[in-house]
Amino acid sequence: MSGRRGYQRIGVNDADGYLQVIRDVTIWRGVGSEFVVVSDEPEVSGEVMTLEHVVNGTAITLQVCVIDGHPAIVNGKVRHHLRLRLQEPACGARTQ
Repeated sequence: MSGRRGYQRIGVNDADGYLQVIRDVTIWRGVGSEFVVVSDEPEVSGEVMTLEHVVNGTAITLQVCVIDGHPAIVNGKVRHHLRLRLQEPACGARTQ
């Protein structure tokens, strides 16, 4: 194709840090240390995220891990139900 770029438009070297993506989700408290959220975007099982929510005017920040997720139709639109667990020991660690 004519007019295509013949050079790289962006490059990243030695990128240490994190990416913060903020989006609204609907959240419910699950069983034990689990939460259930409905999101516009899917997530990968094992992904570690920060969940912030406001309780009585105070922002609470929690580290959570995605246990599983599946698409669902909510009000005629595709959304994603995600099960999250508080990341207390390690995300992949199973407790007996």
